[in-house]
Amino acid sequence: MSLVGNPQLMRRVNRSAVLSLLREHGPLSRSDVARLLNISPSTVTRVVSQLIEEDLLYEENETAGLNAGIGRRPTLIHFNFMSHLVIGVDVGGVKAIGSVADLQGDILYRKQVPSVPEGDRSQSLSHLLNFVEELIQAAPGPRGKIRGIGVGVPSIVSSQEGTVVWAPALGWRNVPLKQIIEERFGISTFVENDVNAAALGESEFGIGRGVGNLVCIFVGTGIGGGLILNGKLYRGHEDAAGEVGYMIPSPDLLDRSYEDTFGCLESLAAGPGVARRAEEAMTDDAETSLRAAGTLTAKQVFQAAREGDALAREVVTRTVDYLAQAVANVSCLLNPEMIVLGGGLTRSDDLLLEPIRERVYRVVPSKPRIVLSQLGDDAVLRGAIALAIRDTREDIYIQGNAAWQAGYEAQPS
Repeated sequence: MSLVGNPQLMRRVNRSAVLSLLREHGPLSRSDVARLLNISPSTVTRVVSQLIEEDLLYEENETAGLNAGIGRRPTLIHFNFMSHLVIGVDVGGVKAIGSVADLQGDILYRKQVPSVPEGDRSQSLSHLLNFVEELIQAAPGPRGKIRGIGVGVPSIVSSQEGTVVWAPALGWRNVPLKQIIEERFGISTFVENDVNAAALGESEFGIGRGVGNLVCIFVGTGIGGGLILNGKLYRGHEDAAGEVGYMIPSPDLLDRSYEDTFGCLESLAAGPGVARRAEEAMTDDAETSLRAAGTLTAKQVFQAAREGDALAREVVTRTVDYLAQAVANVSCLLNPEMIVLGGGLTRSDDLLLEPIRERVYRVVPSKPRIVLSQLGDDAVLRGAIALAIRDTREDIYIQGNAAWQAGYEAQPS
C-alpha cells in the first residue's frame, strides 16, 4: 500500500518510527531524529510535541561536559519508560511471584505469595485475583497507568483465548484466565505457558538478547521447552510446541501411555524421575550413601555424586545421557543458534552442562551455543513482563490523540 495520499497511515508510521528510534537509541535531538528517519524537521516537531503531551516522551537539555559554553547545547528527547506500567506474574505450582515493571522491564515492585493457599486448590484462582489486585494497588501513580498484565502458568495455554488447558498443581482445567482477569480489572491480559514465557524472558532480557533462533529447555519437577524462531515465540498447532518432556528416549518406551501424566523423558530425567531411578537402583547389595537419606530428592542424588557415590554417579550419568539426547534432537530438528538450559535441576550445572555439551557436540552437524539461563528463577516472571510490554508498546505506537490526528493530517509536511 502506498503511503502517498494516506495521511492517517503516514501519521502512524511516523509516530511508530519516532517512538521506536527513541526507545532503542535515545536520547536524541530533534535534528538527529529527522536525519536518522529521513523525515522533515517540521514533521518531527509535530510528532514529538504530541508524544510529549501524551507523556510518552520528555525533553531535557544536554548535561554540560567538556564543550560547555561552546554554542548552544541541544535539547535531547527521551523515551519515557515510566509513562505506562505493566504487571507480570509467574504462577508456579508452589509459589506465585508478581511484579510491577516499567516499559523497559525494570521491576519497581515485587512480591511472592503461595500459589495454593494452605494447600486448598479450590481457592487458588481467587487467591491469584486478589494477588493481582494487590500488585495494581502497589503500582506508583494512577491505576490507569497500568496497560497490561502478563501471566505465566505451568500448563498448555490456548494463547488466543488465554485459556489454561490443564494445570494439575493448581487444580485448573479449561480455565479462561485471560477473560476472568480482564473482566475483573479491565486491563489487557496475556496468558502463556511458563516455559514459553521463560524463553521470551531470556530473549528480551537475558542471555538470548539479539538471538533470533533459540530454544529454552527447563528441567525441574518436569521438563518443558520454549521456542523463539526468527525472533518470535513459536507455539505450534494447538499451542503444544516445545513439549520436550514428552520426547521418547528409547523405542522400548513407545508402548507406554503418558496422557495426563509426566511425559516419557521427564519421568526419567526431571527431578522426581532422577530420585525414583536412584531408589530403584538401591538393591539390597548396593553400596550407597543414599540409603541413609530417607525420602530421596534429585538434589541429594547430585550431591552424593559429587562426593563420589558410585550409584549416584551412575544415575547422574544416565540423566545426562537422556538430556543430551533431547538437546541433540532439538538441535538437529531446529538448528537454533542457542539452547538455554534452566530450571531447578540445572543448579547442578557442574555435573550437567559440560557433559551435555560434550555429548551433543560429538553427534550434531551444527553446534549451537549451549548455555545456562541468565535469569534463573526470574525467567518466567521476566517473560510475563515482556508479554505485557510487547502489547502495550504496539498499542501506544499506533494509538494517538484523536484531535491531534485531525490536526496533523491537515498540516503540510
